[in-house]
Amino acid sequence: MGMRRVAVRTAKAATEAALDKGQREADGAQSIHRAIDIIRLISASPADGMKLVDIAEGCGLSHPTAYRILRALESEGVVERAGDSKRYVIGTEVAWLGLKAAQRFPIAALAAPALDRASIEVGDTLLLSVRSGDFSVCVERRAGRFPIPVTVAAVGARLPLNTTPAGRTMLAFMSPRGPRPKLAAALDDGPGSEVAQTRLQGYLVSDGLTVRDTKSVTVPIFDAGGHAIAALSAITAANRLHEERLASVVSALSTCARATSGALVRHVAERAMAGAS
Repeated sequence: MGMRRVAVRTAKAATEAALDKGQREADGAQSIHRAIDIIRLISASPADGMKLVDIAEGCGLSHPTAYRILRALESEGVVERAGDSKRYVIGTEVAWLGLKAAQRFPIAALAAPALDRASIEVGDTLLLSVRSGDFSVCVERRAGRFPIPVTVAAVGARLPLNTTPAGRTMLAFMSPRGPRPKLAAALDDGPGSEVAQTRLQGYLVSDGLTVRDTKSVTVPIFDAGGHAIAALSAITAANRLHEERLASVVSALSTCARATSGALVRHVAERAMAGAS
């Protein structure tokens, strides 16, 4: 009887220890997710940063929890205070990490020659954007001869996919077989919808982001598997985008997009061959 009780207590203790370990691991994973949410939120904020109260509200966290995570991120240089203010901005450590990641996916550098040619041909402001989760991130731009001051599309600007022409274009051409962002589930892709029209014609024409009387023309950029991983937009004055010019802009953007796709495919293949040798 005594041996049985000892065995039961031992088994119970082992079970409780396993549950405690599992809970600790779950809590640790949750903290990581929360930290990443905070980093993404701050990266999408204005240049002067965000206050603690806005960060907590934006991430659905209590003030103490948000502050504790911010303290940890600040100690690692991932976030910083903007001068002597109480606002938080992205830290320089993220820049160094980003440089390393850019070596694996240098789309801005690979697109540069084709982007320069398209800028000369089109003359309007060009924006190159990539998808990052549920967000569209501007990674390169060309002002052109007829620049449009699109401040929300500065290099590094991070906006929800469904709020930008580039993001909506990537959503429209996203493969149904691959990983899909949360926003894709809410898309209206029925007959006559913007998504259906974009897929049919191969590009998206929409109103400008924030500047009145402007239009944008956006085409997708695909990887080797046919997945829309980036998009190229031209921002132009609405009165300049007549039907004949639209065809010319679409042609120039599509040529640039194909050249960028080809450069990406070659870059990936070269890295794979280098790794195998």
